[in-house]
Amino acid sequence: MRPQESIHIAAAGVMLLLALFRPLGSRRRGRILLLAVVPAFTILVARFLVPGAASGIIRDWLPAALLLIPYWQAGQFFMGPDERIQNRLLAADAKLFAAFPRLARSRGAFWAAYLETAYLICYPMVPLGFGVLLLAHHSAATNFYWTVVVSASDLCFLCTIFVPAMPPRVLAEDPASRKVAGNEVRSLNLEVLNRGSIQAVTFPSAHVASTMAAALVLLRVSPAWGAVFLIAGVSIALGAFLGRYHYAWDVAAGALLAAGVFLASQFAF
Repeated sequence: MRPQESIHIAAAGVMLLLALFRPLGSRRRGRILLLAVVPAFTILVARFLVPGAASGIIRDWLPAALLLIPYWQAGQFFMGPDERIQNRLLAADAKLFAAFPRLARSRGAFWAAYLETAYLICYPMVPLGFGVLLLAHHSAATNFYWTVVVSASDLCFLCTIFVPAMPPRVLAEDPASRKVAGNEVRSLNLEVLNRGSIQAVTFPSAHVASTMAAALVLLRVSPAWGAVFLIAGVSIALGAFLGRYHYAWDVAAGALLAAGVFLASQFAF
């Protein structure tokens, strides 16, 4: 079994174990159980029931599809924000905006659209990064790429269970949210989040962690492409914070986690 496959199965299993010790209803536990079965089932099917080269191709791309499983599992743990944690995150942002008041001001139309677009492209960034890896003839780094990305993402989702907070964009107590410029891309971002998110922040930010993890791996195996993805990752981080999708600590922790996982993985690959 590939390392990233083991990580996927382990993360789903840990979520299931945590559900046994948390005050959740039977319906939420049932959803966590069903979701926990998905990684093991799909990986086993791809490995043993899909014939020939198709099995390898599916297993190469499968980690991207399974990234959302622990995210949805983590969402079943969210029963509402911890006001103490949420207020601390808000207070830290307020201090940052007080120290750098220009951050909270509405940006010009170009920069507002750029940051919102950067945040929007975080969704395809991870599979795009893997596609670039293959196009650059570095398929030997497949396991390294997915191990770093999957580890960083899954750790974010596991930590999120213990840091329940609402995103700043929905909080009346966050004055910076009222200063964010609206545009069509922001409307699309909000529509995606309203329909598909767990309505809570991931701490650390999984968007930042996964995209930065992908960028760091590409920097090692294909520096030119890595630089492009690093710029995109930094833009996503700025968009997440300035668009008030995440707190500053979420974003910083996501970047640091990606760097830590990448450095730790150097010993295995």
